[in-house]
Amino acid sequence: MPYLVAAVVLIGALCLLDLLLTVGLVRRLRAQQAPRPSADGFAHAGMLPPGGIVGAFDTRTVDGRPLHRRDLGTGTVVVFLSPGCPPCHQLVPRVAAALGAAPANEAVAVVAGGMEGDPDTEQLLKELGPVARVVLEPGTGPMTEAFAARAFPVMCRVRAVGDELVVEDVGEHVLPTPVPATR
Repeated sequence: MPYLVAAVVLIGALCLLDLLLTVGLVRRLRAQQAPRPSADGFAHAGMLPPGGIVGAFDTRTVDGRPLHRRDLGTGTVVVFLSPGCPPCHQLVPRVAAALGAAPANEAVAVVAGGMEGDPDTEQLLKELGPVARVVLEPGTGPMTEAFAARAFPVMCRVRAVGDELVVEDVGEHVLPTPVPATR
């Protein structure tokens, strides 16, 4: 009988040790996969973090002009919106006003997941067309992949470093400040 008690106690201790090690392992895995906060203190899980290198892409704007990674220079703001995203539609007037304050070649708007002829997509294209180079990607397209955009709306400012394009900052604060209308 004393051997049986000792065996049960030993097995119980081993199970408890196994449980503690498993909990520790799960915590470490979660910490590795969690989005890292950027300089502004926010976690940007929706795209490449600041300092991330933008992948190569080859696409066309809705007006047919080619757009490549090398066409984006320092200070260019890239905005990713989706037609099926209510927060995107709420943000569009602010984005359009802000991008209107930037020189035309310093803003790119990517409408991801949109289809030509869809009313929500057409509305985004109409509002963003005058203030930015607009790219329509029906699904996950080259720019969405290059910037690792996974959540919408998301936006960043980039800078050119040699032949590379680096994400300088991520978040709504990268939008230029709109110039107030004078009366």
